[in-house]
Amino acid sequence: MSRESVLLFGLGGIGGIYACILQLSGKCDVHVVARSNYNAVKEKGFKLISPKFGNHDGLKFAGVWKSTEEAAASGTKFSYVLCANKALLDAKPSLSDHLRPIITPSLTSIVLLQNGVGAEEPLHQSFPDTTVISAVVWTGGKALPTSDGVEQFNREGLTIGVDYRKNGNKQEEDSKLEKLVEWLKAGKGDCTVTEDIQSERWVKVIWNCCWNSLTTATRLKTGPFFESSSQALPLCYTVMREVEAVAKAKGLKIEDGTVDKLIKQCTDVPYPGLPSSMMADNNAGRPMEVEVILGTPVREGQRLGVPVPTLTAIYTIVKALDYGNQNSEAAKA
Repeated sequence: MSRESVLLFGLGGIGGIYACILQLSGKCDVHVVARSNYNAVKEKGFKLISPKFGNHDGLKFAGVWKSTEEAAASGTKFSYVLCANKALLDAKPSLSDHLRPIITPSLTSIVLLQNGVGAEEPLHQSFPDTTVISAVVWTGGKALPTSDGVEQFNREGLTIGVDYRKNGNKQEEDSKLEKLVEWLKAGKGDCTVTEDIQSERWVKVIWNCCWNSLTTATRLKTGPFFESSSQALPLCYTVMREVEAVAKAKGLKIEDGTVDKLIKQCTDVPYPGLPSSMMADNNAGRPMEVEVILGTPVREGQRLGVPVPTLTAIYTIVKALDYGNQNSEAAKA
């Protein structure tokens, strides 16, 4: 009996790590959509450098494709499509557009390995009969300069759960999650399963709203940022408290002490501390995940009547940086 197939869409730092974990599990056939690094991965295989999973050279995936259309044309039916591409809500084509050729109703489950909040709803609208599994990624990863692999650093872990359909079969959706988690654990991945994935997503966005935005706006890792002034750390608390207040107003479960825990997780990291993916995107002039990390919490705060003045100011600044990156003439004016 042939093994089931999975497709990884977005073969960057995070996507590459989870493609490797599934490959090392031996439980499924792993296919990848490698857009910018297609030639390197197709010719040389894929490299993983990791203190947890070991170093691996030349990992060969079952299929390496330039696009989802090409993957669909291969005739392969995918049980899971893991999306680790940038979460850009206003991107054209949209994530739904990319996924449409490879979704087989009742078979394929969509798995989000992305930052931010608000990405599930467009997928439910586009694929109402498809299970959407959502994961909060607590993994340090970056693409290698050679474009043929990734490095995993700091820690690795997912908090993962089903974003349940309104009229879906919960038992059926849970079984799809259970199988995927079994595969990830077979590859030594760390998975914490939750039935309240939206609360967990908002905990992560409390983290992201602070560190992603401030490292981006200052162009400093967290260590130098803390050193920069006596107001740096209090600003972090202010940002996190505002996002926490929005999440609680939505009726989500945010445990007492969450902000203190998230601050400590960052301040405990040895100097120079943490960078962020948003900081790297800004420095490279790439589109940033402004809306799913900052925009959605700001709009939800406004909708619910929760004051978010500091978050609004930071969102406006980072949005302007993103605008300048995407509009070269505006930056030169």
